[in-house]
Amino acid sequence: EIKPLITWKPFQLCPNTPEEGTPKGGTPETRVGAKLKAAGESVGINFTGLSDRTPDTLLFHAIMKMLQEQKDISLASATMFQEAAFEAYFTNGVYPDKHGLMTAAKSLEESIVVDKIQELYNDSARLQQLKDEVYKESRSTGSKAITGVPFFEFNGNPAFSGAQPVNVFAHYMKQHAKEAAN
Repeated sequence: EIKPLITWKPFQLCPNTPEEGTPKGGTPETRVGAKLKAAGESVGINFTGLSDRTPDTLLFHAIMKMLQEQKDISLASATMFQEAAFEAYFTNGVYPDKHGLMTAAKSLEESIVVDKIQELYNDSARLQQLKDEVYKESRSTGSKAITGVPFFEFNGNPAFSGAQPVNVFAHYMKQHAKEAAN
C-alpha cells in the first residue's frame, strides 16, 4: 500500500503581479482556452473564466505555508483549503485576496482553518514574514524551469505539470515506491 505525503510548494506564474491583480480583458467565454477547459473537465475542474483579474498568489501561498506548519491542522485540511480556494477563483470567479480566501476557508466547515487564517491576518508581522519566505522559495522554484502549475515531484524528482488522470499518478507512485524500496 502506498501512502503519499502531499506538500504544497509556492510557485508564481506571474511573480510581478500587483496585490490587486491585473485585468484579463475579454469575456468569461474567451478567458479560458478550449485546451485548458477540456483538460479541466477531464479531471472535474470547471474553468469558467469568471474572474476578470490574474491574481497575485503570494497571500494564498503564505496561508498554505502557515497551514502546513501547524501541528494541529492535518495536511488533508490544508489540501481541502487549497481546493476550496482554487474552486472559488477558477470556477466561481472569487478573487483570492484576504476576503476571498477567508470565504473559501469558511466553506470548509473546518473552524480551525478559519481560526488560524484569522490569527494570521491579525498578525501583520508574521504574515509579512511568511510572504517573504514564500517569495524566496518561489524564486528558487522558478529556477527549476517549471512553466505550469500544478507541478508534481515524486521523491524530489520532477515529473510533470498540469491536470493528469488518476492512472498517471498511480504509475508514478508505484514506480517511486519500488525505487524507494530498493
